[in-house]
Amino acid sequence: MDRIFISYRRDDSAGHAGRLEEALERHFGPASVFRDVEDLTPGRPFGEALQQRLNSAEVVLVLIGPRWLAARQDGAARLWQDDDYVRKEVVLALGRGIPVIPVLIDATPMPAADALPEVLRSLAERHAVRLSDAGWSDDVQRLIAALDALLPARATVAAPRRRFGALLAGAAVVLASGGGVAWWSAGEDFPAGAWHAEVRYPWGDSYDERFTFERIADGTVSGSAGFLGYPRALVDGRWKDGVLRFSTRSESSMGSETRTTIHRYLITREGEGLRVRYSREGGFGSEPPMEFTLRRVAG
Repeated sequence: MDRIFISYRRDDSAGHAGRLEEALERHFGPASVFRDVEDLTPGRPFGEALQQRLNSAEVVLVLIGPRWLAARQDGAARLWQDDDYVRKEVVLALGRGIPVIPVLIDATPMPAADALPEVLRSLAERHAVRLSDAGWSDDVQRLIAALDALLPARATVAAPRRRFGALLAGAAVVLASGGGVAWWSAGEDFPAGAWHAEVRYPWGDSYDERFTFERIADGTVSGSAGFLGYPRALVDGRWKDGVLRFSTRSESSMGSETRTTIHRYLITREGEGLRVRYSREGGFGSEPPMEFTLRRVAG
């Protein structure tokens, strides 16, 4: 079943669509992505076949490059023509109520609502992500982290939960020396699933940050961690002795210079929540370490 549907214009972002399909299928598995009208079964009505493929999708990615909005045919803007296949795809996806993510290519701006046909204007309200040639690997990993948070867990990567051994068996909690922090006991499961917190950053902005955690094997952890409202893939995630450690990465630019920032997290139990200790390295400037508490996402 196609879990992810990629909508794009051939004369706008065909190369990016192909690279993205390969990256997504490496992560989500073969035949998990549909990206081309030529993959439709020959001989079937276009609208019917397209509807079937979109009905099987769980997420739709709308690739928007420099010619996506400006493309014309017979002197008229293609998005305003009922037979434009990109228009059909996006209209059908928006009508299903599933996640529809605009993916901006390189420096392409997000189209304003009043620049779109009325049937597509809700696309402008969707949170967009960006893919650039210069930062392709990191950008794709951030997109994958976002998709991991949206898509149901795959059976192939679901891992059995393990309990820790006899060292702390039966203990409710122990306190970290001098810190007063409650750590997980050996009898508690890994905190799989979705968590969130309203995080206020040192410069005053607040974001509802979402975190997802999935234990793979041998203490390895995958998932995503929100920073500035955007999910970022976990790097070097480890679960050991009741402590969850991982980092994420982001890139920022100033003029012609681009720097990588490493975001480091250490998470312990705090009552029904998770206490997060956060610090960062690199990038431009510096910030003091932060602490905040995650609560499990309802439902």
